[in-house]
Amino acid sequence: MASSAIIVRAWTRKEDEALCRAYKWVSEDSVRGISQTSEGVWSRASKKYLEFYECTIPRNTRNHESCSSRWKKHLHPILNKWHQALLATVSRHESGTNYYDEVRQAEELYMEGSSKPFQFHGCW
Repeated sequence: MASSAIIVRAWTRKEDEALCRAYKWVSEDSVRGISQTSEGVWSRASKKYLEFYECTIPRNTRNHESCSSRWKKHLHPILNKWHQALLATVSRHESGTNYYDEVRQAEELYMEGSSKPFQFHGCW
């Protein structure tokens, strides 16, 4: 009896970055704007994701359900947490700090209470 199990492979950093770029591209579409349905957003985002990630071997076959799930369950919460850490750091207005100091402080704040490694530099 043959098994019809689906092989699930882990997302790579390169895939995460391509998905972030694709979501950003779709969400900033000035023509369609906020009048897009959730299904339409993820259909377009997954197509753009494949464009950004087309040169991979083996050929990437992530569909819109996979892209949507990865964004909603993993990337979006991490990016929101990073954004909040960066806002908290910048709002301190510490004298003598520059951009790099603020990013370092935000990374420290992000890592407080987090068991997941900081892993999305360049994603947004």
